Amino acid sequence: MKLFCFGLGYTASHLVRKLSPSSWQYSGTKTKEAIRFDSTGPVSQIRTHLKGVTHVLISIPPNKMHIDSTFHYHANELQNLPSLKWVGYLSATSVYGDWGGDWVDENTEVRPSTNRGKLRREAEKLWQDADLPTHIFRLGGIYGPERNQINNVKTGRSRKIIKKNHYFSRIHVDDLCDAVIKSMENPSPGSIYNLVDDLPAPASDILDYLCDILNRPRIRGVRYKKAELSDGLRKFYAENRRVNNKLTKEALDWEPKYPNFREGYLELLRKLD
Repeated sequence: MKLFCFGLGYTASHLVRKLSPSSWQYSGTKTKEAIRFDSTGPVSQIRTHLKGVTHVLISIPPNKMHIDSTFHYHANELQNLPSLKWVGYLSATSVYGDWGGDWVDENTEVRPSTNRGKLRREAEKLWQDADLPTHIFRLGGIYGPERNQINNVKTGRSRKIIKKNHYFSRIHVDDLCDAVIKSMENPSPGSIYNLVDDLPAPASDILDYLCDILNRPRIRGVRYKKAELSDGLRKFYAENRRVNNKLTKEALDWEPKYPNFREGYLELLRKLD
């Protein structure tokens, strides 16, 4: 099988390292690599790069200019690719919008309120409406090696915002990749999957846990209403939901190795020792 990734970034790079070299070949785009794609124009010689490709992963964020650059420039080539069995679009749980802390799942109405969430939803619809074997993955906040709060806590750079009962869903990158690979191995076009762990939790809980396990004083928190926040952080705290992964577990026969942030961060700390 042969995978092509539009966007070999953090997640896609972890995913390809998990693929069996005896069963898979892969290639993909980066903004400054041999196969270049920076969303300002099509990938050069894309038909050559897609020859024999069976699986395509799209992990490039949407943008205001084209909604989805991969779709804008290359949907036609993908729709005419005879070997294609699976297309995976990495979306985000921001498409659900604000549910006041209530639980949402794949059957919940999507009603994004932020510009980022709205663009994600528009990109989802492009891929869903295309004549392609599309699979939508709605990702929680991704953490893992090189992308976590550990160093910020150690260096005193973490900022703790306290907003009562504000929940956020996240997922360890290894669990995310395991779920996507299960889908790649058993395609089910038209499916939507929530990729999150079992425990939505306030961001402040992670900082408290890391301070405790690193034997450091807990960070003094600032109440949300009194905090000076960037526009991005204010939008983050404006939405509140708990994302359910039950349907995804059943559909993919998947269980996260790290069902909550405590187990995930404990493993990251073990690897740093």
